[in-house]
Amino acid sequence: MIDRLKRYFVVQDYDTLRVLSDPIRMQILGILIGHEKTGKQIADQMKISGSRSHYHLKELEQKNVVKIVRTEEKNGILQKFYRAVAFDYVIDEELLPVIYSKPVLFQDVLVTQLHMAISRIHNTPSEAFPLIGDADDGSYPFGLSSPFICGAYEFKIGRDAARKWIEKYRALLSELEGIDLACRQQAQENSSEDAHEVFFLQNIGFMTSQEYFVSADEDLPPDYQWAGRGIVRRTNRDRTQ
Repeated sequence: MIDRLKRYFVVQDYDTLRVLSDPIRMQILGILIGHEKTGKQIADQMKISGSRSHYHLKELEQKNVVKIVRTEEKNGILQKFYRAVAFDYVIDEELLPVIYSKPVLFQDVLVTQLHMAISRIHNTPSEAFPLIGDADDGSYPFGLSSPFICGAYEFKIGRDAARKWIEKYRALLSELEGIDLACRQQAQENSSEDAHEVFFLQNIGFMTSQEYFVSADEDLPPDYQWAGRGIVRRTNRDRTQ
């Protein structure tokens, strides 16, 4: 059974924010949100040295972001198992002047959130993800039925249009939160109704003057059509064989 963590950890001072702005530490934190690990296990998983792993763990422990949940002796060595103290890390508004004076800090926070999402992906069984070729229309030719969404996009829209769309998106998130609450209540009333899985969603969107996805055209090469996610089919295959 997974240990019950606190829902929120409030970052109340600049030093803790600085500690959490390090991408290596946030990767470690992402791992420890899901599982208890020793410093060596983290080092092996992240392919870093043991000394580096223990250094970052000590930094996180000193700020009460992670804690030792148990110890175990193995071959005469006392192993310490660490775990995150909470699932979500939120910032006290009194730190906003510091963030505003150092905009790069907020960018670091966003990057560390993405690192946590990467850790979540690595720690999730592969069957949760679609095979290349699974269709975008909800059909799954290779038998996958797990709900899935992903993508990176650029949209040529103005700020007002973006704000209006964000309002609609937040309404959808509120709807999803309502579904979540109903499912949790149902599981509490009847444990057999608990699906023992969750839908993980990471989102980030911002306005920028740097346009990356610029192409000469939006079409596939001649004689090809879409056959699924990341897969194309030659339309004149019979004539070329």
